Amino acid sequence: MIRIDEVLTEEINKRCSRRRYSEKPITVQEEVEILKIIEKINDDSGLEFECCINYGNEVFEGLTASYGIIKGCSSYTALIGDSRDELIEEKIGYYGEYLVLKLTQMGFGTCWVGGTFDKKAVAKDIKTEYCDKLYCVIALGNLESEEKTNFEKVLGFFGKNRKSAGEIFTSIEKVKDEDRDWILNGLECVRKAPSALNSQPWIFGYKDGSVYIKGNGKKTGFEKIDLGIAMLHFQMGAEEKGYVGQWKFIKNCWEFVNRE
Repeated sequence: MIRIDEVLTEEINKRCSRRRYSEKPITVQEEVEILKIIEKINDDSGLEFECCINYGNEVFEGLTASYGIIKGCSSYTALIGDSRDELIEEKIGYYGEYLVLKLTQMGFGTCWVGGTFDKKAVAKDIKTEYCDKLYCVIALGNLESEEKTNFEKVLGFFGKNRKSAGEIFTSIEKVKDEDRDWILNGLECVRKAPSALNSQPWIFGYKDGSVYIKGNGKKTGFEKIDLGIAMLHFQMGAEEKGYVGQWKFIKNCWEFVNRE
């Protein structure tokens, strides 16, 4: 079971991937607040997220392939977890996106970065324990400008091809009237979720009053992490409309069930 007791739909609407950062350092007070959030995530989830503040420049030097070039970023969070856990990637996505939304709330820019960062540079900053694996990193920092650069606008244009609610929820016609509002709001939040190569590799369904999520077969190497991101967004949207649920892994499938 995974769940977060906080509704962050305002941050979902604000969040977008940013690739240009200013040289303005993160303050000591801000660093303390970030570390508190990460400590809470680790305590609640059993993950091993670690943060590098103001000295991680080498990690993003050069081209970051599918994500474009990240410039001016000297801070990041390494998303680390126990590779023996069969559900680890969904947890990485779920709690990693929660961190992204909390950083957005603090006014920072962020960007998920998968396999195209310098892993050797991360290894110099952060040591992992036996069986722990580095899955990806989140770039974070003060923005060069609130206004997106032309380069960011171009990259963002290719991410605007969002699937409709009907495309990602195949059994929408089966939804009971009393469930329609919170489900549709959850799906609208999912439509704003980031995913590798904008693949949106998720399909939602409805059975016996509960919602479930599965992968749609697309292979990017990060589809399970993307699944976890979508799960968090759906929960935030559902709870904004008063449905308090939690994700449980039941019979090889993640189901969003009533918490009561």
